Amino acid sequence: MAAMAAAPPRATGHMFRPRSAIAAAICWGLITLAWAWFAVHDGGLIALARQAPGMVLAATLVYAVLVRPSVEVSGAGVALRNVVRDVEVPWAALAEVRTRYALTLVATDGRRFTAWAAPASGRHTDTRLTLGEVRSLGWPAGAELPPSSASPASSSGAVAVWVRREWQRAVEDERAGVDLADGGTARGDTVRDDAVRDDAVRDDAVRTHLARGVLAVGAVAAALCAVAAIG
Repeated sequence: MAAMAAAPPRATGHMFRPRSAIAAAICWGLITLAWAWFAVHDGGLIALARQAPGMVLAATLVYAVLVRPSVEVSGAGVALRNVVRDVEVPWAALAEVRTRYALTLVATDGRRFTAWAAPASGRHTDTRLTLGEVRSLGWPAGAELPPSSASPASSSGAVAVWVRREWQRAVEDERAGVDLADGGTARGDTVRDDAVRDDAVRDDAVRTHLARGVLAVGAVAAALCAVAAIG
């Protein structure tokens, strides 16, 4: 295991963001330009300054809800970028991948993390799970058929394929590293120093943090909108 800790993870850099995110960004950019033009046309720069906080607040909401959410799959694990919270799940901390309502990662400690960017499709689309799709998912013969939400035609199913594939690769790499480590040391020698043990604990921990930039900009814009409304 010490040998695995020393080796850097292989990164693949798969990034998933809904196609609607680009359309939303372009549409809102055009709306903002039109909004600013009408503000200047009706009241000049003073009107633009008064309405600017509202523009910023609306743009922040559109960005947080429609543009920011994404899923990144790398050699280190899965990173979920949601509306106001980010979650980083290392492979060692991942226990299960679900797709029923949206892509959901279940950690080894039982916590569940849902990807805002990868919802399951509607029931009419999900029922079109073909035999070819079942085979492409690598479902074992004789096992219970996968849920319709696992179809690659849905956002949750398509991203789940990436996650499971890279997860399996990470497991195989870890096994190979363990075999190499066992070949160079005695089988009963499992003692590690505290520094290596602490690194392993940190690598296995799920990390979550708030999107402070989005929250700060939204809070300031909302406060300025309130001041402008009162004044």
